[in-house]
Amino acid sequence: MSIKYDGKIIKSGYSVVANTKDGCNLRKGSSGGGPVIGNIKDGKNIRDGQSSGGKILCNIRDGKNIRDGQSSGGKVLIKISDAAKKIGSSSVGPSTALVWWFIAK
Repeated sequence: MSIKYDGKIIKSGYSVVANTKDGCNLRKGSSGGGPVIGNIKDGKNIRDGQSSGGKILCNIRDGKNIRDGQSSGGKVLIKISDAAKKIGSSSVGPSTALVWWFIAK
């Protein structure tokens, strides 16, 4: 099944697997009150869980690449534009990187 992300809802086939309705938290299921998987509250770092102090998993500091860890010199995992294609999105913003990391990596 392919992943599709419309900017708010992430679907696998016909099933909703997660959402980014509030823009900075990735939540399980279709509910805006579902459990938080990860967040990108500062717009630069993808963190585990709901807290803005959570563990940094990867970053998008340069705005073009998803990099491992918190350093802007970290290993490039994928270009954000390629991640967008992989999740069926036309957006190349922080939420695209968040969805790719947790759903399509």
